[in-house]
Amino acid sequence: MPLAALASSETKLMVSATVSKHASLQVLAQPTSVVITAADMARGYVDVLSPAQVTVQSNTQDGYMLMFENQGDFLRHALVKGLDSDVQVSAGGGGVAQRSSGGGMRKNLLNLGFRFVLSDSARQGVYAWPIRLSVSAL
Repeated sequence: MPLAALASSETKLMVSATVSKHASLQVLAQPTSVVITAADMARGYVDVLSPAQVTVQSNTQDGYMLMFENQGDFLRHALVKGLDSDVQVSAGGGGVAQRSSGGGMRKNLLNLGFRFVLSDSARQGVYAWPIRLSVSAL
């Protein structure tokens, strides 16, 4: 085929891509235990002095759902501070949607404070850290 004929032919190629939604969580620091004192029992709650520090990485414009699973039988509910607004999590756990801004993969550093409101079955002592965190893309 002559070179002039090859130069005049045209080929179109359509390309599309789908980016899957992604969200991941990494715990950087969190207490390993909760100490309940007699003063905490009288007050009805215990404030955790050291925050849990986590990073959430997400690529969705809709944000992500941060889930809290309670694994301790000593608390009635927990108040979580350090998010867009304070969140109350029941003894059964719960979740809160968090907004995202911009596009592409974003990483958010969260410093989460906790107040554990004690259940009737709570007693003085040292308990394993009761909250397990997970995240999912919206």
